Amino acid sequence: MKNRTIRPEPTRGRPLRRAVPSVLATLALLLTTALAALPAQATPTAEPGVERQLQPVVVVMDYSSSMLEADADADGTTRLAAAQQATTNLLDNVPEGADLGLVVYGSNTPEDCSDITTVQQVGPTDAASLKQRIEALEAVGETPIGAALLHAADELQDVDGEKSIILVSDGEENCSEPPACEAAKDLAGQGIDLTVHTIGFKVNETAADELTCVAEATGGTYVQADNAVELESRLKTKTVRAFQGYNPLGTPITGGETLHSSPTMAPGQYLDEYERGSSTLNSDDGTLKFYNLGTIQPGERAHFSALLIPNQGAGADDASVVGGLRLQLVNGQGQPCSAPQNEYVHGDDGGRPVVAYVVSEDYTDDSSRCYADGTGQLYAKVQRYGNRQADLPMPVELKSVVEPAVDEADLVAAAKDELAPQSVELSGEPEAVLGGGSFNDATEMEQATVLTDSIMPQEARYYRVHVGYGQRLNVRASQGNVENAGPNGITLDIFSAVRGPVRMVGDGRMHRSSGGDTVTQNMRVPVSQSNRDGSVGDDAYLSGDYYVVVSAEKWSSDRNRSPYDYDLAVEVTGDEVDGPQIAEPGLGQSPEQLPVAADAEATGNDDGAAAGGPAGDGDASDEGQPVATGSVDRASAPMPWFLGGLLATVLLGGLTITLWARRRPVGAGVGPHDPHSVPAPAYPAQPPTHRPTLNGHDQNGHDQNGSSR
Repeated sequence: MKNRTIRPEPTRGRPLRRAVPSVLATLALLLTTALAALPAQATPTAEPGVERQLQPVVVVMDYSSSMLEADADADGTTRLAAAQQATTNLLDNVPEGADLGLVVYGSNTPEDCSDITTVQQVGPTDAASLKQRIEALEAVGETPIGAALLHAADELQDVDGEKSIILVSDGEENCSEPPACEAAKDLAGQGIDLTVHTIGFKVNETAADELTCVAEATGGTYVQADNAVELESRLKTKTVRAFQGYNPLGTPITGGETLHSSPTMAPGQYLDEYERGSSTLNSDDGTLKFYNLGTIQPGERAHFSALLIPNQGAGADDASVVGGLRLQLVNGQGQPCSAPQNEYVHGDDGGRPVVAYVVSEDYTDDSSRCYADGTGQLYAKVQRYGNRQADLPMPVELKSVVEPAVDEADLVAAAKDELAPQSVELSGEPEAVLGGGSFNDATEMEQATVLTDSIMPQEARYYRVHVGYGQRLNVRASQGNVENAGPNGITLDIFSAVRGPVRMVGDGRMHRSSGGDTVTQNMRVPVSQSNRDGSVGDDAYLSGDYYVVVSAEKWSSDRNRSPYDYDLAVEVTGDEVDGPQIAEPGLGQSPEQLPVAADAEATGNDDGAAAGGPAGDGDASDEGQPVATGSVDRASAPMPWFLGGLLATVLLGGLTITLWARRRPVGAGVGPHDPHSVPAPAYPAQPPTHRPTLNGHDQNGHDQNGSSR
C-alpha cells in the first residue's frame, strides 16, 4: 500500500459556509471524507513509522419507509433519492486504500425488525457493482437502530485498532431490540476502539436525544440538520473536521528508564508511548523516560520538543483534570542544561495535545557546569504527569533539532523593545480551506492569505507559512455570529520552526458570545538571529515555517452544537534577507542506523558504565529495544548528518505524494516555486496548541490552583 495522507480537496475560491446548499453533494462529502480524515493506523513497513493506512469505516444508512418523504430539498427530492445519490457519489470518491462497509436497514420487508442487510463487507470497493445494488434498494421497513449498530460492529470484529461507524437516520427507533443507546453503551464497554458518529436529518427531539446518546456513549459526535442549508454546513464540518484526530508519527523508539540506559536519538522525529499519567497534578508517579541526544559542538544549540496526544474520542473532562509533560535537558551527570518546562492542559480542553519545548544552554569555553566535562553530551528527560486519562497509554511525539553554530561577527545588537501593533489590512473574499490536523500536515499558506475555516470541540486547525530573516508574521482572526457554536471560543497560538511557542503582541482569543469580533496578533520583532540571546524575539529568531494553530475551547457539557466559523488573514511583512537555514531533519534514524560510541567516557559518566546499559552494567539492552550509545558522532556517520536528514526527507517525500500535493500553498496558482519556501517535513502527524507555560502556569494562563494571570 502506498504511503498516503488523504485529505479532501478544499473548495477553492469561495467560503465553505457561503457555498450553495446541496443535499446530495454534502451527503457524498460526508461519507467520502469520513474515510479520508479519520486517524490512521500504522502498518508494517521497511521504514518504521512511515507507512500508514486509513481507518476502516462502516456506513449505516436508514432505508425505513419514512425515507420516502419528499422534503430533502426545495425541489421535492425524497430522502431516499438523496441517500442513494449520495452513496453512489461516495463510490466515485473513495480514497485509494480505504476499507469501506455499507449496512442498510428497512430495505426489504415491512414490519420486520430483523431487516438489516450488509450491502458491502468491509474492504476494497467495486464501485460499479455496488452502485447497481444501491439503485435496487427500496425504503419499505422499520428503524432498528440498536440492532443495526451491533450488526455493523460485527462487520468490524476482525479489524484491529481504531474503527468507526457512521449512522445516518431520519427518525427515532421503532424496533428496540436492543434499544439504540444500550447497544452503543455495550459496544463502548467492550473496549474495541470503536467510535460511532450519528447524523439526524429532519428528526424530532426524541430522535435527536437518542442519536446523541448513541454518539456520546462511544466518544463520537451527533449533528442535527433541520433544512438543506444546515445540512450543508453541519455534515461538511462533521466529516472534514470533527472526525480528524492528531495522527502521531515518527521513528519508533522506547525511552530508557534511567539516564544511561537511554537510546540514542539523532536529529529527527520519533514516536514513543507513555503508559500512564500521575495520580495528581503535582505528583511524580507518571511515566518517566530518557533519551540520549548525543554530543553537540561548541556554538551549537539543541532544540527538543515532546508532544503528548490524549484520546480525542474520550470527550471533555472536568476542568480540574489535567494532563501534561515535564521536559528538561541534562548532561551525563544529571546536571541541568536547560530550564525545566511544565506544559499541561485542562480536561475540558477536549482532545488537544500538549507540547513541551526546551533549548539547550550555549556551549562556550566559559560554560556553566552543564558542559564542564568538555563532552557536549546531552540527554532529554521527559515525564508525563496529571490525572487526565491517567491509566490510558498515550503516544508522545518527540522532535530533536540541532542548530549550527553562528558567527558572532554577523550579529548586531539584539532588539530591546517590541514593535507597535499593526493592522492586517488584507481584504477580498476568503478562500475556503481545510486546516490541517497536526503540525505535520498543516495547510501551507502564501505570505498574504485570507481564508475561511471552521472548528468543533476537541479540535485544532493547523496552518504554516514561511517567515524569513527580516520578516514579521501578522495574523488576524474574525468571526460573525457564532452564538450557537459548539466551542465556547477559539484561541490562536503561534509556533516557530522548531515547535517553540512564540509570544505575540495582541489578543489571540475570541468568544462565541461576542459576535463580529476581530483579534490581531503580531510578532514582537522581525525574525533575526541577533535576538537569539535577547529578551525580545528570542523565541522567534530562526527562519523557517511558522505555525498558526487555532484551537477550540469547550467548557460546557453540550458537545453537539454548530461549528465555529472564523476567517483568518495571515500576512508576512518585510523583505527577507540571507541567513543560515536549519535543514528539516525528517524522521529519526532507527538505532541500528546509528554509530555506536567507542567507549563510555563520551557520555560523561564517571562510573565506568558501558554505553549499552545502565550504570554498572555492561550488558546490551534487552532484545528488540534501542541500544544506548554514548554519543551521536555526526562526523563519523555514513553521511554527514544534515545530508542524511535531507536524503530521508526526499525518500519519504516520494512516499507521500498526496501530502505534498495538498501542501500547495493556499492562494498559490500554478507557476514557479517560491524560492523562499522551505519544504515541509516529509512525514504526516497538533502539537503545541497553547501558549508557553511560565512560572508554573498552564498554557491557557491558569496556575495550578485554577486562577488566571
